[in-house]
Amino acid sequence: MVTKENKIKIIKYIWYTVGTVCLLMAPVASYFMFEYVTGNLDTVPYYMAAPNIGWIYVLYLALFAVMGRTRIAVPAASCILYVISLAETFVVAFRGRPIMLWDVMAFRTAMTVSGNYEFFITRQMKAAFVLLLLMNVFLWFIPRRVKGWKLRLAVGGGITASIAAYGAWFFAVLVPSWGLGINMWAINGTYQEYGYVLSTAVSLQYVVKKPPQGYSNARLKEIYSRLEENIYAEAGNGQAYPEKSRAYPENPENPENPENPLEDGQPVTPVNLICIMNESLAELKTAGDFTTNTEYFPFMDSLEENTVRGSLCVPVFGSMTSNTEFEFLTGDSMALLPANSIAYQFNVKPGTYSMVSTLKDQGYYSVAMHPYPGENWNRVECYQNMGFDAFLDQEFYEGSEELRNYVSDEADYQKLIQVVEAKENPEDKLFIFNVTMQNHGGYEGTYDNFEQEVWLTGEYEGKYPKTDQYLSLMKRSDQAFQYLVEYFSLTDQPTMIVMFGDHQPSVEDEFYDDIAGMPSSEVPAQEHLMWYETPFIIWTNYSMPSGNMGRLGAVYLSSEVLWRANLEMAPYNRFLLAMREELPVVHPLGCYDREGTYYYWAKAESERCPYQDTVLDYEALVYNHSLDRKKVKELFVIDSENSISQ
Repeated sequence: MVTKENKIKIIKYIWYTVGTVCLLMAPVASYFMFEYVTGNLDTVPYYMAAPNIGWIYVLYLALFAVMGRTRIAVPAASCILYVISLAETFVVAFRGRPIMLWDVMAFRTAMTVSGNYEFFITRQMKAAFVLLLLMNVFLWFIPRRVKGWKLRLAVGGGITASIAAYGAWFFAVLVPSWGLGINMWAINGTYQEYGYVLSTAVSLQYVVKKPPQGYSNARLKEIYSRLEENIYAEAGNGQAYPEKSRAYPENPENPENPENPLEDGQPVTPVNLICIMNESLAELKTAGDFTTNTEYFPFMDSLEENTVRGSLCVPVFGSMTSNTEFEFLTGDSMALLPANSIAYQFNVKPGTYSMVSTLKDQGYYSVAMHPYPGENWNRVECYQNMGFDAFLDQEFYEGSEELRNYVSDEADYQKLIQVVEAKENPEDKLFIFNVTMQNHGGYEGTYDNFEQEVWLTGEYEGKYPKTDQYLSLMKRSDQAFQYLVEYFSLTDQPTMIVMFGDHQPSVEDEFYDDIAGMPSSEVPAQEHLMWYETPFIIWTNYSMPSGNMGRLGAVYLSSEVLWRANLEMAPYNRFLLAMREELPVVHPLGCYDREGTYYYWAKAESERCPYQDTVLDYEALVYNHSLDRKKVKELFVIDSENSISQ
């Protein structure tokens, strides 16, 4: 006979069992809510859902091990995942790629620029929020708690062991057997196939960068010796330059007659060396042709005298400005750092050798300028570690003219000129590195302080308003650059101005597809470079051979500038100029030789590539420069008198 007490026990047992099952299903529910919000629920195959849920269980269990109670762990885990799903949806909409593991380090930077984008709350976000609320209210009434420190210790140890076992099995068995990996050039497709959580877990395998093939102190010693034994030609001022056979940059207008910039028969070294990384400055026609109602680069296109121009191949698209900045200042390719990393967060340590240290060793006072918070991309620390003498951020620009929500290029250049005019003596050497903000995305909305001047015409007229706004901003950048050049044209101080874009803009994906003549997914890998090109210009107010250098990897530009400014170079800079003669484009996509032949990295490192030795040498140099704690100083400084470190 079933007594009342037994009935109560049975009911309690059933309730406990049902509650436990419901708690165990919470990670499953979180997965479905997550991918429902991101829009990937229909694209992730069922068999990929399982490892996604597995890693969500890891999060839930880890929080439970720490908290010891479900009333804290479950809401915390589910809310974290919901917030990440919102962020993922917005980021994909704004910049066209998902949030990567390293992006967490740039959260503050992202928040400072978020005000210029339009946020839309979708139906999926609302529905998921309601489900999230209902789930947590229900689970609140079926709590589970680990009581006593001994039991908590045992449960925590068991959970830790389980998580470790799952992680080991995942990376040692599942990843290689399934061939899981992130396609860095089709990231969206990978995340849509794998799911966000699984994709993030897979990306963990790229966090650690192993030393490259054949890396050793002996190899570095050999590279250094070869550079030191190179034959040098004496320039007019007694300064040494590599001979043409190794690294002497040719005059693009007359390949048979390599020249140094001359003024009255003597090489000129600029007193003012101004380098401007212009936010999102790009010539979109690298990806395909289109027409507009008016020219948007009339002044820059008109420059001929004392002007060197080309197409800079930068490592990023649509965002991640600091990685282009890093390549320019250091000469190190992002391709050889941990995949999809942010160099300014991890790889710029105190005493980092760069263009800054090379110029400081030659008497230049170095100033970094940026009309936005200095903490963005960790610039305060990075600039200090590189040795900049001063960093002028948004406080210096207080009251400056704005265009949309950012300081205009012209107002930025007015401040730059102010810094030049503040020199105690006109002959004092000054290096300015200026990062602009005018053209930062997003490109929507109307503004009282910004007038639309440029529109797409022909078949694209009226189809892409973001692109229209962006092109109008390019025209304003062109006008601002004209203002800057005209000012220094009238000064007696020898001045070199370098300007380049950090990346192409995040305008409509459909626009890029249209001008390319096919969907982005169908474009061959070797052609993807067209989305990573920005213009660069080197202009002087003194006589300098002009020409068009074509495509040039961003890692080379600072060495090219040093050479054209007739400045001394570290052995590393000489190596880069020598490599440029063989491989003018070194990029995360791969390497391109002078004939345009494409070598993806695995091939570039193999015997099938005629430039294998050069590539492997470069990999060794970059690893030592950016990743090895034991730097070989002699490779990265000028006038080294000591032999290479043992």
